[in-house]
Amino acid sequence: MPDIIELVDPDTLEQPAPRRLPIFFVPNLIGEYLLERPLTVYLDPFVILCVIAAAALAALGVPPLAGLALVALVGVRLLGPCLRLYHNVREDYHLLRHGLVINAHVIGLRPCRSASGRPAGAYLDCAIPITRQRTSVGSVWLPDTSEAVRLSAAGRIPVICLAHAPGTWRLRHGDGPHLRYDPAKA
Repeated sequence: MPDIIELVDPDTLEQPAPRRLPIFFVPNLIGEYLLERPLTVYLDPFVILCVIAAAALAALGVPPLAGLALVALVGVRLLGPCLRLYHNVREDYHLLRHGLVINAHVIGLRPCRSASGRPAGAYLDCAIPITRQRTSVGSVWLPDTSEAVRLSAAGRIPVICLAHAPGTWRLRHGDGPHLRYDPAKA
């Protein structure tokens, strides 16, 4: 997950929602998500083979219907990653444009261990009071255990969250690709 909060001026989040985002926010966000995943997610051997085969069929003078069928296969193959990209960009756009900037309560700290038994970060379990009758609960994994302990001791951390489902939220300060956000397991 890219560091989306760094794509806007910090003063922007202090404005009431709906916020005006920079004109190049969405293209930058798309670029961040494209750079986050390896190119092989989009251009795997199947896609490359289909494009080469379609070009070869066109060069040989085969009726265009066969080439269009291969292009349609490429389109179907790329549909999943493109829909995931659209979902992520749309969710982050709504988060920064309409999100609430509030303090989350840290309700717990769960240290993690690697397979070899060494410390490997910690989960902070947070309760985010969105309205008087609605609270969102989730966890954020921090790779630095000492930072997680410091935030847990503070008891509250500033976050930005959506007031409606799916309950997307991010840390207001220190967000980045090294963090993982998990919804609460019921």
